[in-house]
Amino acid sequence: EKQMNERIRELAVKAYKEAAALGSQGVIPMSQVREVQFEKFAELIVWECIRVPYDMWDKAELNADIAVKIEHRIKEHFGVES
Repeated sequence: EKQMNERIRELAVKAYKEAAALGSQGVIPMSQVREVQFEKFAELIVWECIRVPYDMWDKAELNADIAVKIEHRIKEHFGVES
């Protein structure tokens, strides 16, 4: 559980840094930094989920075809594009 919390914290910090950089560079208005931060955080979590079946495939715990199907299902479920 501690490892999970640490990874989530890392993703939250990364999302904050990316959103803050966009704001400071003028790419987005500073008033939208918080909203973009949450969107980036959610996106990072989804991509972490997509990595799981490939990690399992690397360890020979899962067939490659199944890993690809899981990836597509997760992307479809969350509306994420490659």
